[in-house]
Amino acid sequence: MARLRALLTLAVLAAAAASAQDDALPQPPRVESEFPALADPAETRTELDTLRAARDTLAAASDFPAALQSAENIVETATDETDPVYRDDIMQLARIQVELDLFADAEVNYLRAIELAEEADGTQALSLVEPYHALGRAYLDERRFTEAITVFEHARDINQRHLGLFNVEQTSLIDDVTLAWLGLGDTLQARELQLDRLDNAVRRFGADDPRVIPYHNRLAEYYGSSRMRTSAREQYERILEIQETQGGSDNPVLLATLRRLAGIELLLGDDDDAKLRLEELLQATADEVSVERSLSLALLGDWALVDEDFELAADYYRQAHAALDATGEADPDEVFAAPRMIDFIPPLTRVDLNRRSRPWAWGSIELAFDLSADGRAWNVRVVAVEPAGVVESAYHRRLRETHFRPRLVAGAPVAVNDVRFTHFFRFYVEQD
Repeated sequence: MARLRALLTLAVLAAAAASAQDDALPQPPRVESEFPALADPAETRTELDTLRAARDTLAAASDFPAALQSAENIVETATDETDPVYRDDIMQLARIQVELDLFADAEVNYLRAIELAEEADGTQALSLVEPYHALGRAYLDERRFTEAITVFEHARDINQRHLGLFNVEQTSLIDDVTLAWLGLGDTLQARELQLDRLDNAVRRFGADDPRVIPYHNRLAEYYGSSRMRTSAREQYERILEIQETQGGSDNPVLLATLRRLAGIELLLGDDDDAKLRLEELLQATADEVSVERSLSLALLGDWALVDEDFELAADYYRQAHAALDATGEADPDEVFAAPRMIDFIPPLTRVDLNRRSRPWAWGSIELAFDLSADGRAWNVRVVAVEPAGVVESAYHRRLRETHFRPRLVAGAPVAVNDVRFTHFFRFYVEQD
């Protein structure tokens, strides 16, 4: 499931930030969790309860063929179609069918769940948001973008009728309809939706309320992944203003924002104000023990590596490793095991150069290379590419130009062989 969503997310969007919630307001149905929490066997009372517990346990373990059998048995055994639990059974069956690529069957069941909700609650009931949203995600996975948009927007319309035009509870819907527009290649519409997402939060909480910070973060991530780094920087600068107003200029909470700003500076190469502030804040909060402190020190190591000050880079990486170890929250050798790209900028294709009047599609390229302890790639080779003959030479050259944070073992940079890298790119369906 979610093959296309994963592709688009990797290609254009960063992972979604957590959305602010207000428990005092009515909440719409949620679809973020594909499957419910496992039932407690001690609480089962009927044959259906036992089947539901088995279904949910198998689904949680990703044993979808076995979960499908339980889900089908539940739907066949249940007799009261007016019971809201039965509608949920239909939904769970559809979700399992999506996981098994049985889209036609899943579509039928999502539509059946919608029909049952309409019969029970009316054609504009809030209970319809969840099945419409789930159906839209299934269309998205099938690359049926236009249908996905239609369904998502209908779900948003119902949501807004009940919760108001600018409610933040529609955030997940906005993110998914954004992906659908991106699938159609309409980046302008996608950007407008992400701006709407932030505007909803500002209207709900106020421009200076800390609860709008996750929304600024999400928009900044969208801009960053879309190579609109100046716009991303503006969002992080706004976050910094809010945080400083709330907690002052020496608050450790600023580390994450300054780290992201310094990362943008590193890519743009036009400033180092955030980097200098990050260094000062790390010194001022030397007793702070946090994962963010470790990440910030590692970022400074990246800066030094790009500046080819390998001794300073190694020192920062050692401090980052030790800082993470001090938190006790993660094994630093595992966290810093995988090399990380520092200043990779994907080569532009002809589609990226704004000549998009012709049909285009997503392609992918996988490369393998060896990495030295000072973070440089060599022995670069193409493992797989689809379509061939479009981007290979450009990516080969760009990887050799890129600096990498090397693998850290006990805090020390080490060389790594056979590193794999996969990237998505846009290409014209009909090449000249």
